Amino acid sequence: MKIFYPLFIPMNAPPTPREAPNRRHEQSEERRRRILDGARACFGEAGFAGATVGRIAERAGVSNGLLYRHFRNKEHLFEVVLAEIIGDWVRAMVPSRRNEPAADALEGMFRRSVDFCRDHPLLPALLRDDRQLQLTRISAASHDRIQPHRDLVASILRRGMAAGELRADLDVPSIADVICQLQSDYSGRAYRRDPDHPDAPEIIDAAVSMVRRAVIA
Repeated sequence: MKIFYPLFIPMNAPPTPREAPNRRHEQSEERRRRILDGARACFGEAGFAGATVGRIAERAGVSNGLLYRHFRNKEHLFEVVLAEIIGDWVRAMVPSRRNEPAADALEGMFRRSVDFCRDHPLLPALLRDDRQLQLTRISAASHDRIQPHRDLVASILRRGMAAGELRADLDVPSIADVICQLQSDYSGRAYRRDPDHPDAPEIIDAAVSMVRRAVIA
């Protein structure tokens, strides 16, 4: 007759060999996230030039050396933060309802894009020190999103044409390009805050109305 003894593991027992790598990975990712959050906050408060590595590390609660284990330098941090912002921007544009009428989906994308750029405090802060340089960086970070953006707009146009909601004679690639360019231009106005190129609500309304009239059957 075999006797089985209960196995008691103390609460503070060291991790098993299998658990240890997972825990280290989780801790590393948590530190990386804190650094990125600290960088966002510092870039937003002081712009690129004013946000030092020391200030970012202090905000994240890590040492400078630990920060450099995750990111090469401040420029690398900036690139990652900017890529995250662009990703948030793209996700904000994507239609939330799959079967939303095509014209409504196009309008919603347009308005959400402009609203994101107008309301997101970090984008204008990143332009504070050297506008032309930072615009170049934003354009570079956005470059690989251009074709997927056009493809998404084109798919909405084709869906609307198939459903009879939109005109059957639309040149889809050309119209998609025009819509994307308009949306990008007015979104750019929203984050540049340039008084010579305003993004007033009535101007956005006019742009959206023009797009709808151009495509609706």
